[in-house]
Amino acid sequence: MLNASIKPGVYKNISNQDYHAGAGISSSDLKYLLKSPMHYKYYKSSPHEESASMKLGTAVHTAVLEPERFLTDYLQAPELDKRTKAGKEEWARLESSGKIILSADEYQKVLAMSENILTHKLAGNLFKGGEAETSYYWYQPVGLNEILCKCRPDYIKPLKGGDLILDLKTTRNGSYNAFRRQAFYELNYQISAAHYLTGYKAVTGREAQAFIFVTVENEPPYAVSIFRADEQFVKYGEMQCDELYELYFNCASSDEWPGYPDEIQDLDLPVKF
Repeated sequence: MLNASIKPGVYKNISNQDYHAGAGISSSDLKYLLKSPMHYKYYKSSPHEESASMKLGTAVHTAVLEPERFLTDYLQAPELDKRTKAGKEEWARLESSGKIILSADEYQKVLAMSENILTHKLAGNLFKGGEAETSYYWYQPVGLNEILCKCRPDYIKPLKGGDLILDLKTTRNGSYNAFRRQAFYELNYQISAAHYLTGYKAVTGREAQAFIFVTVENEPPYAVSIFRADEQFVKYGEMQCDELYELYFNCASSDEWPGYPDEIQDLDLPVKF
């Protein structure tokens, strides 16, 4: 049993920071492993700053899923002349407050994006009556062994026919063809869907009814779209996850984290939709 320092179960009070820093293999870990074990090892052992797009996405998540926390944790930067002594002192005071400071443009963008989601006829209802940011931990079988895995669904929407697992995404283009291509070829969201569905069943003993992506574009007019991961999408992700769970176990057991293949690879035309 590897990397086991937390018991399997559902945890409602783990902070996002502690979740990401703590034990367990997440879907993000699996995507780095998919690139290569070397990339995964570097990702886990090296500090990395949040990009501007990631910062925006995190803020939108908080505004939609935990609106009260958004009001307490985020701050719109006032107009300040940081070249002056007074401006520098005020900015230092704001930074020492512990709040996440967004520019006026960023803050207003987050409000507009979150409002479009919450007032959307379907998406708004999906994010009501459920539970946000709950952490799930389980032991995933790998042959005769097992590894500790984790997932943190953005939102669980309870329904009579089975719960929905909702994943909120900010995107450049939420149209069907663009998001379909990006989700599979660029971002490997099939791995996210499979890993979350597997974890949810392992912890609760129940099948989720569906894995749903709710997207909002990060440029005006901040259009919202909704996609269900279909059976083929999830099955392909499950196949990849099984291979990646085994790959992680083997690398962790041997403490060897190889990069790309040490051979010449044929470069052929990629298959597109």
